[in-house]
Amino acid sequence: MPEFRKKLTSREIETGTLTWDASQDAELKSVIPQTLVFDLIFGDQEVTSLSVEWDKRSLFIGEVITLAPADSEIVLASTREKSAAVNCHIFAPQEKMVIRKRLSHQEHSGRYLKWFAREDELYSRLFSFKDGFEIEIAGKKMKGRDPDFDKRKLVVGDLLRVFSPGDDLLINWKLDSQLPTLIIKREDQVEKSQFDGTTPLRSLIARLLSRPLGEFNEGEVKGLIVLLEENKKLWERIVNLQEENRRLKEQVNMIESLFEQFTSNSFFNSKKEFELWTATHINLFEKGLRVLHRNYTVSLMEGRKRRIDLLCQDRKGVLMVVQILYSPDQIQISEALDLMDHLRANTESFGSELTGGQLQSADIRGMIIANYEKTDLVEHCLQRHVKLCLVKSGCLIDVLE
Repeated sequence: MPEFRKKLTSREIETGTLTWDASQDAELKSVIPQTLVFDLIFGDQEVTSLSVEWDKRSLFIGEVITLAPADSEIVLASTREKSAAVNCHIFAPQEKMVIRKRLSHQEHSGRYLKWFAREDELYSRLFSFKDGFEIEIAGKKMKGRDPDFDKRKLVVGDLLRVFSPGDDLLINWKLDSQLPTLIIKREDQVEKSQFDGTTPLRSLIARLLSRPLGEFNEGEVKGLIVLLEENKKLWERIVNLQEENRRLKEQVNMIESLFEQFTSNSFFNSKKEFELWTATHINLFEKGLRVLHRNYTVSLMEGRKRRIDLLCQDRKGVLMVVQILYSPDQIQISEALDLMDHLRANTESFGSELTGGQLQSADIRGMIIANYEKTDLVEHCLQRHVKLCLVKSGCLIDVLE
């Protein structure tokens, strides 16, 4: 894909205008559509009706550049689409990088942040630290976990529940502490400056009108009038959509709040009922699971005996140890996780014991199914890589792994 990149100067950031020299003309022309005006896409923002002044080698973009930190790098890439749009990315130096993202319901439920393939370079730059780091949310800190670039996921933990689905988050580093600290905070909805979607068009009109009137023909005048009318209609649509989006967000938050109230109490009256329901609905938690044994007893160190509630096998043939916790306390949580740690440490011998010495297991997975969400339970499962399933009112509402 053709692209143009350069480091922004302080003058470019101040004026919002991208400039280049003669040696970069061909590189930029491979990116910019051969049309009078074109659109630029910056994240989820669209800047319409931009026009290049090739004779001055300048392109007014506006707020996209003026809000960039000093020493940032701008990258323009062709979308190769008929819509004549250009993708724009701005990469700040790592210590000045600020990533804006909207928290989805799935991310909020799973306590993680996720990004798209097109943002790989952005997040690679953000996490170029090779040492450990901390995460700070609402003044509270926790140890950070290295991002999983294969799954494009950063596990945050229960602190992410400070925010709500639909919140716009700002992510940046604070490097003045002993450990690098990743700050995640909610973006304040402040009044935007006077820049709006018509600013590039006004700039284009000003440049056109600066030409002598004798240079205009009737076709150009009519074309400009049509362009003005279309831009007005598009801007009115954008304003209406923004207002509708705000109302929908309020409605979603209200529905989620009501759903949480209606599902706050489980209809399971005892652990026995909960275990029975879980065993008969095991495929709700992961498709392809097959129950091998119920209440399977294993020997731990010093001859102690422990019970595996459900010993299963997933669709890849890997053993899955499932512990069912009904309104668990801290002791029950610790015992369940310690059992899984012991079996993982003795995977081969456990597989041999299970098959009478005929087979050896190569791996064991762990899953906890609980009817009640506790902060300690969530954090410990995330840290020990144990899949956690939370059930309320007979429906699966949360899966964490």
